[in-house]
Amino acid sequence: SESGTITKQILGELAALNDKITLVEKNFVLDTEDKAKYRVDKAPAIVILSDGVDTRMRMFGAPTGYEFVGLVEAIIVAGTGKIDLEPETMQWIQAVDKPTHIQVFCTPT
Repeated sequence: SESGTITKQILGELAALNDKITLVEKNFVLDTEDKAKYRVDKAPAIVILSDGVDTRMRMFGAPTGYEFVGLVEAIIVAGTGKIDLEPETMQWIQAVDKPTHIQVFCTPT
């Protein structure tokens, strides 16, 4: 797909910028084990790992426009472990006491 090609190009360029960023491409149809493991149900999908550990951060679709900023921020969080949020926001997040699924939908314009 066109968005898959764009996603692959963007991720390839990001990985080329820093040798600590590794890009592993999977096939949505054939790699069913990873698809289930990372709960990927649409493509293109970006699964962000930190030293092989699932960060539970996912992006679906091409990371273009404002979505690119979110991708870079997710990579920084995965690589440093530092989350740049206000203390009040961190307290709110830490108060969550049950599994919560958050999705953000963006429409390219």
